[in-house]
Amino acid sequence: MDRIIQKMRHDWPLVAEDRRACGDWSETDEAEIGQTIKAVVEAGDADQIAMWARWLADLSAVVLGLRASGVARKMRDVARAQREGGGQ
Repeated sequence: MDRIIQKMRHDWPLVAEDRRACGDWSETDEAEIGQTIKAVVEAGDADQIAMWARWLADLSAVVLGLRASGVARKMRDVARAQREGGGQ
């Protein structure tokens, strides 16, 4: 269970930052959801912890995937510019 909670702590900032940035969450939403997750962890409710962990993991994977695809796109653009500029 400790590993799951550790992963949740890693995922939370990514998810919260992304949800605020895209306008899905207000600061109040972030605080309320954060407090709910904290209460579930403190209660030791394995089923609820698993549910929240999965939710956070899914959302953080999307965030990281979008970030990674943006990086990959920039890398391709740089390579293309170098190729086109180098051929002149």
